[in-house]
Amino acid sequence: MAVIENQNSGSWLKKQWPWWTAGLMTATAEVINYTLLPLGHPKHKFVGVTSGMARMLAGVESTLFGHSLIATKPDYQPAIQWVIIGALIAALVMAWLEGEMRSWVRYPKGTLIATAFGAFFFAWGTRVAGGCTLHHLLGGWAAMNLKSWVVMIVATIGALIAFILLRKLNLSQYFKSQETKWFVEEAKNRGWADGLALGDSTKPTMLSMILYVVLGVILLVVIYMAFAGNSYAIKMGWAESLAKTKIAHGMLTGGNIGNIIMLVIVGALLGSAVAKTGFGTECGIINFELGREMEKGEDVGANRWGMPYSLRTVMLSYQPLGALALHIAIVATVMAIGFTFFNIMEGHHWASEAFAANYVGPEFHTVGISAHSIRVQTTLPMDLFGGFLLGFGTVLMLGCEFRNYGRTGLLYVTGLLIWPFFYVGYLPYTLARDFWDGLMASTPYAPSTFVPALIAPGSKAVQSIIWFLWAAFWLWVFFWTLRRGAKNVGVQPQDLLSMNSEDMYVARLNKLEKEGKLDHIDEIERDLYRQTQKL
Repeated sequence: MAVIENQNSGSWLKKQWPWWTAGLMTATAEVINYTLLPLGHPKHKFVGVTSGMARMLAGVESTLFGHSLIATKPDYQPAIQWVIIGALIAALVMAWLEGEMRSWVRYPKGTLIATAFGAFFFAWGTRVAGGCTLHHLLGGWAAMNLKSWVVMIVATIGALIAFILLRKLNLSQYFKSQETKWFVEEAKNRGWADGLALGDSTKPTMLSMILYVVLGVILLVVIYMAFAGNSYAIKMGWAESLAKTKIAHGMLTGGNIGNIIMLVIVGALLGSAVAKTGFGTECGIINFELGREMEKGEDVGANRWGMPYSLRTVMLSYQPLGALALHIAIVATVMAIGFTFFNIMEGHHWASEAFAANYVGPEFHTVGISAHSIRVQTTLPMDLFGGFLLGFGTVLMLGCEFRNYGRTGLLYVTGLLIWPFFYVGYLPYTLARDFWDGLMASTPYAPSTFVPALIAPGSKAVQSIIWFLWAAFWLWVFFWTLRRGAKNVGVQPQDLLSMNSEDMYVARLNKLEKEGKLDHIDEIERDLYRQTQKL
Protein backbone atom coordinates (compact mmCIF):
# COMPACT_ATOMS: atom_id res chain seq x y z
CA MET A 1 0.00 0.00 0.00
CA ALA A 2 1.43 3.34 -1.06
CA VAL A 3 2.04 6.09 1.39
CA ILE A 4 0.15 9.33 0.69
CA GLU A 5 2.02 11.43 -1.85
CA ASN A 6 3.00 14.85 -0.57
CA GLN A 7 1.33 17.47 -2.78
CA ASN A 8 2.30 20.23 -0.39
CA SER A 9 4.99 21.66 -2.65
CA GLY A 10 5.48 25.03 -4.28
CA SER A 11 6.44 28.49 -3.10
CA TRP A 12 6.22 29.45 0.56
CA LEU A 13 3.09 31.49 -0.19
CA LYS A 14 1.34 28.47 -1.68
CA LYS A 15 1.66 26.16 1.30
CA GLN A 16 1.29 26.13 5.05
CA TRP A 17 4.21 27.24 7.27
CA PRO A 18 6.07 25.54 10.14
CA TRP A 19 4.47 25.97 13.55
CA TRP A 20 7.30 27.99 15.08
CA THR A 21 6.57 30.83 12.61
CA ALA A 22 3.22 31.28 14.37
CA GLY A 23 4.99 31.77 17.69
CA LEU A 24 7.31 34.32 16.10
CA MET A 25 4.47 36.24 14.43
CA THR A 26 2.22 36.34 17.49
CA ALA A 27 5.17 37.37 19.67
CA THR A 28 6.02 40.18 17.23
CA ALA A 29 2.41 41.35 17.41
CA GLU A 30 2.54 41.28 21.20
CA VAL A 31 5.84 43.19 21.35
CA ILE A 32 4.58 45.88 18.95
CA ASN A 33 1.45 46.34 21.04
CA TYR A 34 3.44 46.37 24.29
CA THR A 35 6.21 48.76 23.24
CA LEU A 36 4.62 51.14 20.72
CA LEU A 37 0.84 51.45 21.05
CA PRO A 38 -0.70 53.91 21.15
CA LEU A 39 2.04 55.61 19.12
CA GLY A 40 3.87 58.18 21.21
CA HIS A 41 1.95 57.28 24.36
CA PRO A 42 2.27 53.50 24.85
CA LYS A 43 0.15 51.98 27.60
CA HIS A 44 2.38 48.89 27.86
CA LYS A 45 -0.46 46.39 27.73
CA PHE A 46 -0.60 43.06 26.02
CA VAL A 47 -2.99 42.45 23.12
CA GLY A 48 -6.63 42.07 24.01
CA VAL A 49 -9.42 41.86 21.45
CA THR A 50 -12.53 40.70 23.27
CA SER A 51 -13.54 44.01 24.89
CA GLY A 52 -12.96 45.63 21.51
CA MET A 53 -15.20 43.03 19.88
CA ALA A 54 -17.96 43.76 22.40
CA ARG A 55 -17.66 47.50 21.78
CA MET A 56 -17.66 46.98 18.03
CA LEU A 57 -20.83 44.87 18.17
CA ALA A 58 -22.34 47.50 20.49
CA GLY A 59 -21.61 50.07 17.80
CA VAL A 60 -23.23 47.96 15.10
CA GLU A 61 -26.24 47.30 17.34
CA SER A 62 -26.76 50.94 18.30
CA THR A 63 -26.21 52.18 14.73
CA LEU A 64 -28.81 49.81 13.31
CA PHE A 65 -31.40 49.90 16.10
CA GLY A 66 -30.75 53.05 18.13
CA HIS A 67 -30.22 51.13 21.37
CA SER A 68 -27.79 48.52 22.69
CA LEU A 69 -27.90 45.55 25.05
CA ILE A 70 -24.09 45.47 25.16
CA ALA A 71 -23.30 49.16 25.69
CA THR A 72 -24.92 49.19 29.12
CA LYS A 73 -22.20 51.25 30.80
CA PRO A 74 -19.67 53.86 29.61
CA ASP A 75 -16.76 51.41 29.34
CA TYR A 76 -18.73 49.40 26.74
CA GLN A 77 -19.64 52.34 24.54
CA PRO A 78 -19.23 51.84 20.74
CA ALA A 79 -15.70 51.57 19.32
CA ILE A 80 -13.85 49.85 16.47
CA GLN A 81 -11.39 47.00 17.05
CA TRP A 82 -8.91 47.33 14.20
CA VAL A 83 -6.88 44.32 15.39
CA ILE A 84 -9.80 42.06 14.45
CA ILE A 85 -10.20 43.77 11.08
CA GLY A 86 -6.49 43.26 10.41
CA ALA A 87 -6.72 39.57 11.29
CA LEU A 88 -9.67 39.05 8.93
CA ILE A 89 -7.99 40.84 6.04
CA ALA A 90 -4.65 39.07 6.51
CA ALA A 91 -6.22 35.60 6.68
CA LEU A 92 -8.31 36.31 3.59
CA VAL A 93 -5.25 37.52 1.66
CA MET A 94 -3.16 34.54 2.77
CA ALA A 95 -5.88 32.12 1.67
CA TRP A 96 -6.16 33.92 -1.67
CA LEU A 97 -2.39 33.74 -2.22
CA GLU A 98 -2.45 30.09 -1.23
CA GLY A 99 -5.32 29.54 -3.65
CA GLU A 100 -7.45 27.78 -1.07
CA MET A 101 -10.35 29.31 0.81
CA ARG A 102 -11.80 26.88 3.37
CA SER A 103 -15.43 27.36 2.32
CA TRP A 104 -15.34 23.76 1.03
CA VAL A 105 -14.94 22.35 4.56
CA ARG A 106 -18.16 20.70 5.73
CA TYR A 107 -19.30 19.99 9.28
CA PRO A 108 -22.27 17.98 10.57
CA LYS A 109 -25.08 19.72 12.44
CA GLY A 110 -23.70 18.48 15.74
CA THR A 111 -20.40 20.31 15.20
CA LEU A 112 -22.19 23.52 14.20
CA ILE A 113 -24.39 23.33 17.29
CA ALA A 114 -21.31 22.73 19.45
CA THR A 115 -19.61 25.74 17.81
CA ALA A 116 -22.60 27.97 18.59
CA PHE A 117 -22.64 26.88 22.24
CA GLY A 118 -18.86 27.20 22.40
CA ALA A 119 -18.95 30.79 21.12
CA PHE A 120 -21.65 31.63 23.68
CA PHE A 121 -19.70 30.12 26.60
CA PHE A 122 -16.41 31.62 25.44
CA ALA A 123 -17.80 35.15 25.08
CA TRP A 124 -19.41 34.88 28.51
CA GLY A 125 -16.11 33.60 29.92
CA THR A 126 -14.16 36.54 28.51
CA ARG A 127 -16.31 38.94 30.49
CA VAL A 128 -16.17 37.24 33.88
CA ALA A 129 -12.50 36.21 33.53
CA GLY A 130 -11.45 39.71 32.49
CA GLY A 131 -10.10 38.72 29.06
CA CYS A 132 -9.90 36.00 26.42
CA THR A 133 -7.27 33.28 26.02
CA LEU A 134 -5.24 35.59 23.77
CA HIS A 135 -5.14 38.13 26.59
CA HIS A 136 -4.40 35.68 29.41
CA LEU A 137 -2.18 33.10 27.67
CA LEU A 138 -0.24 35.04 25.02
CA GLY A 139 0.00 38.14 27.22
CA GLY A 140 -0.63 37.43 30.88
CA TRP A 141 1.23 34.12 31.00
CA ALA A 142 4.42 35.75 29.69
CA ALA A 143 3.89 38.73 32.02
CA MET A 144 3.87 36.39 35.03
CA ASN A 145 0.38 37.58 35.88
CA LEU A 146 -1.13 35.42 38.64
CA LYS A 147 -4.70 36.06 37.51
CA SER A 148 -3.83 34.86 34.00
CA TRP A 149 -2.09 31.78 35.38
CA VAL A 150 -5.15 30.77 37.41
CA VAL A 151 -7.54 31.50 34.55
CA MET A 152 -5.52 29.46 32.03
CA ILE A 153 -4.90 26.50 34.35
CA VAL A 154 -8.64 26.20 34.86
CA ALA A 155 -9.15 26.83 31.12
CA THR A 156 -6.96 23.81 30.38
CA ILE A 157 -9.24 21.65 32.53
CA GLY A 158 -12.30 23.09 30.78
CA ALA A 159 -10.74 22.45 27.37
CA LEU A 160 -10.01 18.79 28.17
CA ILE A 161 -13.55 18.29 29.48
CA ALA A 162 -14.92 19.82 26.27
CA PHE A 163 -12.77 17.46 24.21
CA ILE A 164 -14.11 14.51 26.21
CA LEU A 165 -17.65 15.78 25.51
CA LEU A 166 -16.91 16.01 21.79
CA ARG A 167 -15.68 12.43 21.92
CA LYS A 168 -18.83 11.29 23.72
CA LEU A 169 -20.86 12.97 20.97
CA ASN A 170 -18.65 11.33 18.32
CA LEU A 171 -17.59 14.76 17.04
CA SER A 172 -13.92 14.89 18.04
CA GLN A 173 -12.95 13.66 14.56
CA TYR A 174 -13.71 17.16 13.30
CA PHE A 175 -11.29 18.89 15.67
CA LYS A 176 -8.26 19.80 13.51
CA SER A 177 -5.47 22.31 13.48
CA GLN A 178 -6.09 23.14 9.81
CA GLU A 179 -7.49 21.45 6.71
CA THR A 180 -5.73 21.48 3.36
CA LYS A 181 -7.75 20.14 0.46
CA TRP A 182 -5.17 17.81 -1.07
CA PHE A 183 -4.69 15.90 2.18
CA VAL A 184 -8.42 15.73 2.94
CA GLU A 185 -9.06 14.39 -0.60
CA GLU A 186 -6.35 11.75 -0.15
CA ALA A 187 -7.80 10.79 3.22
CA LYS A 188 -11.32 10.49 1.81
CA ASN A 189 -10.09 8.27 -1.01
CA ARG A 190 -8.60 5.96 1.60
CA GLY A 191 -11.74 6.04 3.74
CA TRP A 192 -9.98 7.86 6.57
CA ALA A 193 -11.64 10.06 9.19
CA ASP A 194 -9.62 13.03 7.96
CA GLY A 195 -11.72 12.89 4.80
CA LEU A 196 -14.93 13.64 6.67
CA ALA A 197 -14.53 17.39 6.19
CA LEU A 198 -14.76 17.09 2.38
CA GLY A 199 -18.37 17.59 1.32
CA ASP A 200 -19.99 16.38 -1.88
CA SER A 201 -20.37 19.95 -3.14
CA THR A 202 -18.15 23.01 -2.89
CA LYS A 203 -21.10 25.41 -3.25
CA PRO A 204 -21.90 27.53 -0.18
CA THR A 205 -24.60 26.11 2.06
CA MET A 206 -27.70 28.07 3.04
CA LEU A 207 -26.20 28.59 6.50
CA SER A 208 -22.99 29.96 4.97
CA MET A 209 -24.94 32.38 2.80
CA ILE A 210 -26.89 33.69 5.81
CA LEU A 211 -23.66 34.11 7.79
CA TYR A 212 -21.99 35.91 4.87
CA VAL A 213 -24.86 38.41 4.95
CA VAL A 214 -24.57 38.83 8.73
CA LEU A 215 -20.82 39.42 8.55
CA GLY A 216 -21.23 41.72 5.55
CA VAL A 217 -23.73 43.89 7.41
CA ILE A 218 -21.41 44.08 10.44
CA LEU A 219 -18.42 45.12 8.34
CA LEU A 220 -20.42 47.69 6.35
CA VAL A 221 -21.62 49.30 9.58
CA VAL A 222 -18.04 49.28 10.93
CA ILE A 223 -16.88 51.09 7.77
CA TYR A 224 -19.69 53.61 8.22
CA MET A 225 -18.68 54.18 11.86
CA ALA A 226 -15.04 54.59 10.83
CA PHE A 227 -16.03 57.68 8.84
CA ALA A 228 -19.20 58.96 10.55
CA GLY A 229 -18.70 57.81 14.14
CA ASN A 230 -21.48 56.81 16.52
CA SER A 231 -23.43 59.16 18.77
CA TYR A 232 -24.72 56.52 21.22
CA ALA A 233 -22.39 57.55 24.06
CA ILE A 234 -23.54 61.16 23.67
CA LYS A 235 -27.18 60.05 23.62
CA MET A 236 -26.66 58.10 26.85
CA GLY A 237 -24.85 61.01 28.53
CA TRP A 238 -21.49 59.25 28.72
CA ALA A 239 -19.70 61.86 26.58
CA GLU A 240 -20.15 65.52 25.73
CA SER A 241 -19.00 65.25 22.13
CA LEU A 242 -17.92 62.73 19.51
CA ALA A 243 -14.29 63.65 20.15
CA LYS A 244 -14.63 62.39 23.73
CA THR A 245 -16.12 59.00 22.84
CA LYS A 246 -14.21 55.74 22.57
CA ILE A 247 -15.07 55.42 18.91
CA ALA A 248 -13.32 58.71 18.11
CA HIS A 249 -9.94 57.01 18.64
CA GLY A 250 -10.73 54.39 15.99
CA MET A 251 -12.16 56.62 13.29
CA LEU A 252 -10.32 57.22 10.03
CA THR A 253 -9.14 60.72 10.79
CA GLY A 254 -5.70 62.19 10.27
CA GLY A 255 -4.72 62.02 13.91
CA ASN A 256 -5.63 58.35 14.20
CA ILE A 257 -4.22 56.91 10.99
CA GLY A 258 -0.83 55.95 12.47
CA ASN A 259 -2.35 54.03 15.37
CA ILE A 260 -4.94 52.37 13.13
CA ILE A 261 -2.23 51.17 10.74
CA MET A 262 -0.22 49.73 13.62
CA LEU A 263 -3.29 48.00 15.07
CA VAL A 264 -4.07 46.50 11.66
CA ILE A 265 -0.47 45.26 11.46
CA VAL A 266 -0.82 43.64 14.91
CA GLY A 267 -4.02 41.96 13.74
CA ALA A 268 -2.45 40.94 10.43
CA LEU A 269 0.37 39.15 12.24
CA LEU A 270 -2.16 37.26 14.37
CA GLY A 271 -4.39 36.44 11.39
CA SER A 272 -1.44 35.30 9.26
CA ALA A 273 -0.25 33.01 12.04
CA VAL A 274 -3.65 31.33 12.06
CA ALA A 275 -4.02 31.17 8.28
CA LYS A 276 -0.59 29.69 7.60
CA THR A 277 -0.25 27.23 10.50
CA GLY A 278 -3.63 26.65 12.15
CA PHE A 279 -2.17 27.84 15.46
CA GLY A 280 -4.55 28.66 18.30
CA THR A 281 -4.30 28.87 22.05
CA GLU A 282 -6.67 25.88 22.43
CA CYS A 283 -4.15 23.49 20.83
CA GLY A 284 -1.27 24.99 22.79
CA ILE A 285 -2.88 24.55 26.21
CA ILE A 286 -3.92 20.91 25.72
CA ASN A 287 -0.94 19.79 23.64
CA PHE A 288 1.21 18.50 26.50
CA GLU A 289 -1.57 16.39 28.04
CA LEU A 290 -2.87 15.02 24.74
CA GLY A 291 0.63 14.57 23.32
CA ARG A 292 1.48 12.28 26.23
CA GLU A 293 -1.78 10.41 25.61
CA MET A 294 -0.91 9.95 21.92
CA GLU A 295 2.48 8.53 22.88
CA LYS A 296 0.63 5.60 24.48
CA GLY A 297 -0.30 4.34 21.02
CA GLU A 298 -2.50 4.86 18.00
CA ASP A 299 -5.38 2.92 19.56
CA VAL A 300 -5.45 5.17 22.62
CA GLY A 301 -5.49 8.29 20.47
CA ALA A 302 -8.20 6.97 18.20
CA ASN A 303 -10.42 4.96 20.53
CA ARG A 304 -10.22 6.97 23.73
CA TRP A 305 -10.05 10.44 22.20
CA GLY A 306 -11.42 9.95 18.69
CA MET A 307 -8.54 11.84 17.12
CA PRO A 308 -7.98 11.43 13.39
CA TYR A 309 -4.50 10.78 12.03
CA SER A 310 -3.77 14.46 11.31
CA LEU A 311 -4.52 15.62 14.85
CA ARG A 312 -2.67 12.70 16.42
CA THR A 313 0.37 13.66 14.37
CA VAL A 314 0.17 17.33 15.36
CA MET A 315 -0.19 16.46 19.03
CA LEU A 316 2.68 13.95 18.85
CA SER A 317 4.86 16.60 17.22
CA TYR A 318 4.33 18.95 20.19
CA GLN A 319 4.56 21.87 17.77
CA PRO A 320 1.47 23.76 19.03
CA LEU A 321 3.15 23.78 22.45
CA GLY A 322 6.43 24.71 20.75
CA ALA A 323 4.87 27.73 19.03
CA LEU A 324 3.30 28.79 22.31
CA ALA A 325 6.60 28.33 24.16
CA LEU A 326 8.53 30.41 21.62
CA HIS A 327 5.93 33.16 21.91
CA ILE A 328 6.12 33.23 25.71
CA ALA A 329 9.92 33.15 25.70
CA ILE A 330 10.18 36.15 23.36
CA VAL A 331 7.45 38.23 25.00
CA ALA A 332 8.62 37.47 28.55
CA THR A 333 12.17 38.49 27.62
CA VAL A 334 11.03 41.82 26.15
CA MET A 335 8.82 42.52 29.17
CA ALA A 336 11.62 41.63 31.59
CA ILE A 337 14.01 43.96 29.75
CA GLY A 338 11.46 46.78 29.90
CA PHE A 339 10.88 46.16 33.59
CA THR A 340 14.57 45.87 34.53
CA PHE A 341 16.15 48.65 32.48
CA PHE A 342 13.32 51.07 31.63
CA ASN A 343 10.95 50.78 34.63
CA ILE A 344 8.09 49.70 32.34
CA MET A 345 5.38 47.75 34.14
CA GLU A 346 2.82 45.84 32.09
CA GLY A 347 -0.56 47.50 32.43
CA HIS A 348 -2.65 44.75 34.02
CA HIS A 349 -0.77 44.17 37.26
CA TRP A 350 -2.83 45.17 40.26
CA ALA A 351 -1.78 45.67 43.86
CA SER A 352 -3.46 46.61 47.10
CA GLU A 353 -2.39 49.84 48.81
CA ALA A 354 -0.62 47.94 51.58
CA PHE A 355 1.30 45.72 49.18
CA ALA A 356 2.27 48.59 46.88
CA ALA A 357 3.77 50.46 49.84
CA ASN A 358 6.49 47.79 50.12
CA TYR A 359 6.97 47.31 46.39
CA VAL A 360 10.28 48.34 44.81
CA GLY A 361 10.10 49.13 41.10
CA PRO A 362 7.88 50.92 38.58
CA GLU A 363 4.32 51.89 39.47
CA PHE A 364 1.52 49.38 39.31
CA HIS A 365 -1.23 50.15 36.80
CA THR A 366 -3.99 50.10 39.43
CA VAL A 367 -3.56 50.44 43.17
CA GLY A 368 -6.24 49.79 45.77
CA ILE A 369 -9.38 47.72 45.93
CA SER A 370 -12.10 49.75 44.26
CA ALA A 371 -14.78 49.51 41.62
CA HIS A 372 -12.23 50.82 39.13
CA SER A 373 -9.85 47.87 39.50
CA ILE A 374 -12.16 44.85 39.65
CA ARG A 375 -11.25 43.69 36.15
CA VAL A 376 -7.58 43.26 37.05
CA GLN A 377 -7.85 41.95 40.59
CA THR A 378 -7.49 38.31 41.53
CA THR A 379 -11.12 37.38 42.23
CA LEU A 380 -11.42 33.68 42.90
CA PRO A 381 -15.02 32.80 41.91
CA MET A 382 -14.85 34.60 38.59
CA ASP A 383 -11.30 33.53 37.73
CA LEU A 384 -12.33 29.89 38.21
CA PHE A 385 -15.74 30.19 36.55
CA GLY A 386 -14.52 32.41 33.72
CA GLY A 387 -11.44 30.29 33.09
CA PHE A 388 -13.55 27.14 32.82
CA LEU A 389 -15.92 28.83 30.37
CA LEU A 390 -12.97 30.00 28.25
CA GLY A 391 -11.41 26.55 27.98
CA PHE A 392 -14.72 24.74 27.54
CA GLY A 393 -15.87 27.16 24.86
CA THR A 394 -12.62 27.32 22.91
CA VAL A 395 -12.61 23.57 22.18
CA LEU A 396 -16.33 23.39 21.41
CA MET A 397 -16.00 26.13 18.81
CA LEU A 398 -12.91 24.42 17.30
CA GLY A 399 -10.55 27.24 18.12
CA CYS A 400 -9.91 30.19 20.42
CA GLU A 401 -11.19 33.68 19.73
CA PHE A 402 -8.32 35.05 17.68
CA ARG A 403 -7.98 31.77 15.79
CA ASN A 404 -11.62 32.04 14.79
CA TYR A 405 -11.14 35.58 13.52
CA GLY A 406 -8.50 34.10 11.24
CA ARG A 407 -10.85 31.25 10.34
CA THR A 408 -13.49 33.84 9.46
CA GLY A 409 -11.05 35.27 6.93
CA LEU A 410 -10.41 31.75 5.62
CA LEU A 411 -14.23 31.42 5.18
CA TYR A 412 -14.66 28.45 7.51
CA VAL A 413 -18.36 28.21 8.33
CA THR A 414 -17.47 27.83 12.02
CA GLY A 415 -15.48 31.07 11.86
CA LEU A 416 -18.52 32.84 10.44
CA LEU A 417 -20.82 31.25 13.02
CA ILE A 418 -19.06 32.68 16.07
CA TRP A 419 -20.04 36.29 15.35
CA PRO A 420 -23.76 36.19 16.22
CA PHE A 421 -23.14 33.84 19.14
CA PHE A 422 -20.37 36.03 20.58
CA TYR A 423 -22.98 38.77 20.71
CA VAL A 424 -25.40 36.51 22.59
CA GLY A 425 -22.58 35.38 24.89
CA TYR A 426 -21.84 38.92 26.03
CA LEU A 427 -25.44 39.48 27.21
CA PRO A 428 -25.41 37.47 30.49
CA TYR A 429 -22.74 39.90 31.69
CA THR A 430 -23.82 43.19 30.11
CA LEU A 431 -27.45 42.78 31.20
CA ALA A 432 -26.42 42.19 34.84
CA ARG A 433 -23.25 44.25 35.18
CA ASP A 434 -23.68 45.17 38.85
CA PHE A 435 -24.20 41.54 39.86
CA TRP A 436 -21.13 40.22 38.06
CA ASP A 437 -18.95 43.19 39.01
CA GLY A 438 -19.91 42.64 42.62
CA LEU A 439 -18.80 39.03 42.41
CA MET A 440 -15.53 40.02 40.76
CA ALA A 441 -14.76 42.50 43.52
CA SER A 442 -15.82 40.27 46.38
CA THR A 443 -13.02 37.78 47.02
CA PRO A 444 -9.48 38.81 46.00
CA TYR A 445 -7.07 35.98 46.83
CA ALA A 446 -3.72 37.79 46.47
CA PRO A 447 -2.48 41.34 47.11
CA SER A 448 -0.96 41.54 43.59
CA THR A 449 -1.18 39.85 40.22
CA PHE A 450 2.61 40.11 39.64
CA VAL A 451 4.14 36.79 40.72
CA PRO A 452 7.79 37.98 41.12
CA ALA A 453 6.57 40.75 43.43
CA LEU A 454 4.74 38.17 45.53
CA ILE A 455 7.93 36.11 45.79
CA ALA A 456 10.30 39.01 46.48
CA PRO A 457 8.23 42.14 47.29
CA GLY A 458 11.18 44.21 48.41
CA SER A 459 13.69 43.52 45.66
CA LYS A 460 13.36 44.60 42.05
CA ALA A 461 16.64 42.80 41.24
CA VAL A 462 15.28 39.44 42.40
CA GLN A 463 12.02 40.09 40.57
CA SER A 464 13.95 40.74 37.36
CA ILE A 465 15.98 37.55 37.76
CA ILE A 466 12.78 35.54 38.28
CA TRP A 467 11.28 37.03 35.10
CA PHE A 468 14.39 36.26 32.99
CA LEU A 469 14.47 32.70 34.38
CA TRP A 470 10.80 32.35 33.40
CA ALA A 471 11.65 33.38 29.82
CA ALA A 472 14.61 30.97 29.76
CA PHE A 473 12.39 28.12 30.94
CA TRP A 474 10.00 28.60 28.03
CA LEU A 475 12.89 28.78 25.58
CA TRP A 476 13.97 25.41 26.97
CA VAL A 477 10.41 24.12 26.47
CA PHE A 478 10.58 25.19 22.82
CA PHE A 479 13.74 23.17 22.21
CA TRP A 480 12.28 20.25 24.20
CA THR A 481 9.27 20.18 21.85
CA LEU A 482 11.61 20.03 18.86
CA ARG A 483 13.50 17.04 20.27
CA ARG A 484 10.47 15.13 21.54
CA GLY A 485 8.34 15.94 18.50
CA ALA A 486 11.05 14.98 16.02
CA LYS A 487 11.45 11.59 17.69
CA ASN A 488 7.71 10.93 17.48
CA VAL A 489 7.41 12.05 13.86
CA GLY A 490 10.54 10.20 12.76
CA VAL A 491 12.77 13.11 11.69
CA GLN A 492 15.65 15.14 13.08
CA PRO A 493 14.91 18.14 15.39
CA GLN A 494 16.26 20.60 12.85
CA ASP A 495 13.93 19.13 10.22
CA LEU A 496 10.87 20.25 12.17
CA LEU A 497 11.97 23.86 11.72
CA SER A 498 11.14 23.59 8.01
CA MET A 499 8.15 21.21 8.23
CA ASN A 500 4.52 22.24 8.34
CA SER A 501 1.69 19.97 9.46
CA GLU A 502 1.29 18.24 6.09
CA ASP A 503 5.02 17.55 5.87
CA MET A 504 4.78 15.89 9.28
CA TYR A 505 1.80 13.76 8.19
CA VAL A 506 3.82 12.34 5.31
CA ALA A 507 7.01 11.92 7.34
CA ARG A 508 5.20 9.99 10.06
CA LEU A 509 3.50 7.79 7.47
CA ASN A 510 6.93 6.90 6.11
CA LYS A 511 8.01 6.05 9.64
CA LEU A 512 4.92 3.89 10.21
CA GLU A 513 5.43 2.13 6.88
CA LYS A 514 8.97 1.18 7.85
CA GLU A 515 7.62 -0.16 11.13
CA GLY A 516 4.98 -2.21 9.31
CA LYS A 517 2.06 -0.38 10.94
CA LEU A 518 0.30 1.13 7.93
CA ASP A 519 -2.37 -1.57 7.73
CA HIS A 520 -3.25 -0.96 11.36
CA ILE A 521 -3.46 2.80 10.75
CA ASP A 522 -5.80 2.16 7.81
CA GLU A 523 -8.02 0.02 10.00
CA ILE A 524 -8.13 2.63 12.79
CA GLU A 525 -8.94 5.51 10.45
CA ARG A 526 -11.65 3.63 8.58
CA ASP A 527 -13.25 2.64 11.86
CA LEU A 528 -13.30 6.30 13.00
CA TYR A 529 -14.85 7.21 9.65
CA ARG A 530 -17.54 4.56 10.04
CA GLN A 531 -18.34 5.66 13.59
CA THR A 532 -19.01 9.21 12.45
CA GLN A 533 -20.93 8.12 9.36
CA LYS A 534 -23.32 6.17 11.62
CA LEU A 535 -23.96 9.35 13.59
